Amino acid sequence: MDSDPVAIAIREVLTDIRQRKRVEEILEMVLSYCSDLAKAVHGSIVTVDHNSRKLIITSVRGEDWTLEKQMCQLTLGEGLTGHVALTGKPYLCTDTSVDPNYFSLFENVRSELVVPIIVEEKVWGLINLDGTDANAFNDSTLATIALLAELAAFAIKLRIDLTEQERLQRHLIQSEKLASLGETIAGIAHEINNPLTSILTNAQLLALRRGGPADETSINTILVEAKRTADLVKNLLAFSRKESKKREVIGINELIKQAVNLKRYQLRVNNIQLISEPCETSFPVLVTAQQMQQVLLNLLNNAEQAIAKTDRQGIIRVEGGRRGDKVFITVTDNGGGIPPHILPFIFDPFFTTKNLGEGTGLGLSIAHTLIENHGGTISAKSEPGNTVFTIELPLARSPKVPTTSKETQPLTVIPHHHSKILGRVLVVDDETAIVDAICEFLDLQNIKADKANDGQEALVLLGKNRYDAIISDIRMPGIDGPQLYERATAANPQYRSRFLFMSGDLVRDTTQSFVTSLNCACLAKPFPLQLLFQHLGPHLDQYSSTGPNSPVPRIVS
Repeated sequence: MDSDPVAIAIREVLTDIRQRKRVEEILEMVLSYCSDLAKAVHGSIVTVDHNSRKLIITSVRGEDWTLEKQMCQLTLGEGLTGHVALTGKPYLCTDTSVDPNYFSLFENVRSELVVPIIVEEKVWGLINLDGTDANAFNDSTLATIALLAELAAFAIKLRIDLTEQERLQRHLIQSEKLASLGETIAGIAHEINNPLTSILTNAQLLALRRGGPADETSINTILVEAKRTADLVKNLLAFSRKESKKREVIGINELIKQAVNLKRYQLRVNNIQLISEPCETSFPVLVTAQQMQQVLLNLLNNAEQAIAKTDRQGIIRVEGGRRGDKVFITVTDNGGGIPPHILPFIFDPFFTTKNLGEGTGLGLSIAHTLIENHGGTISAKSEPGNTVFTIELPLARSPKVPTTSKETQPLTVIPHHHSKILGRVLVVDDETAIVDAICEFLDLQNIKADKANDGQEALVLLGKNRYDAIISDIRMPGIDGPQLYERATAANPQYRSRFLFMSGDLVRDTTQSFVTSLNCACLAKPFPLQLLFQHLGPHLDQYSSTGPNSPVPRIVS
């Protein structure tokens, strides 16, 4: 066994490090060995607060350490300890009585040895030893203490790395949970969109056949509330989709609306007033919409949590505007505010003031990165009762973002005896209620409509009849929309531009790629019947049974 006391100290410290003991315990052991090996009358470990430029005594050894002495704080550069904290170089004082840098804390000290603990090229702390005699310490002592200081630094760095690794692991687990949740939300939202389409379509049909004022009020209520639900589902789908780096020109009013609509109900339940007023002009920005929604939701969540820690009536305000060639969005809350000493670090990775398990410290860091990647900036100003986050993005140099709906004017019923049949359309969807409602609407517009509840049935009808257009769902059991399109256009290439698709999940990657590869429109369920009629218009009475007398193409079913 080793008899060398230095070797024993090193072995014991390494054993504690390997067993992953608390850093505080390891530092206590290091200080104890340093004091014994150097035969010091006093020993202390001093940590450095670089923000306040203060030196804080965190651990002591020896006699005469009163509470007042332990509470003594030097500044960077003050005394021998402050000098080492500033320079990062060890200091061996053989006689304190002639050293101008010496700061007297004890009357009987004649020698002092200060060795820095350097972590990641920065002075984390110091080992400070006192002797009662001049020349109590020599270069050999300095070398021994420096070695133990290296072990202390190794233990601290290992703890930092492990803490970061644990946080990363928690973040990855949370990301997996969010990814799984996103898939679930996408599936549920798709299923909700189908009955919503049926509700909205039938409500619009009732609106075309309005009765008295009571009927009109009820119908309008159904339309407004169903549209509100549809917008919420649309936002959920957009938020749940996988990350896409594709950027698009979008107005800031739309960006704000998407995020606000997802949080409005939750904030109202928590008695927080959410104020969001659109700009007169929805200034365009070139962004990845989902990433911007992620940033805004993070800011809204942080504002909600800040307000929850106070007893005041919560108010969150979201505003947008333009300054020169920059577009800005501000999120303001009246929570407790961010303390001044914390504010400079809020965008640093892993920095969080939340308790363990409440946050990863990545939200604002990710927001900062996303905004910078878009050529913008994000900043914060805070005082108690008023915290403002400001996002600035470059104004898009592109055509104006439309601020009005693409919908046409409200439709009216076309009397059958006043107009001829406008055309013939095939409607394909596995949701019978949707097919029935669309066909009834087409019938009101003097458009002959055939029904098919799956791709196989549609292929049979395509083999018997000619159609001006085919309205088809994309996701169906058996032969789905893309397969139906492939077989129909293989038999008759003229159908390539005559498909009009509809889907309850246009954000799914496979759906998006299919739609963008074709020269066909696709309506997101639920959709206004006016929009359906608008897309059908160019195709009617051009390829129907009232049109050219061409033979029915043979469809392979």
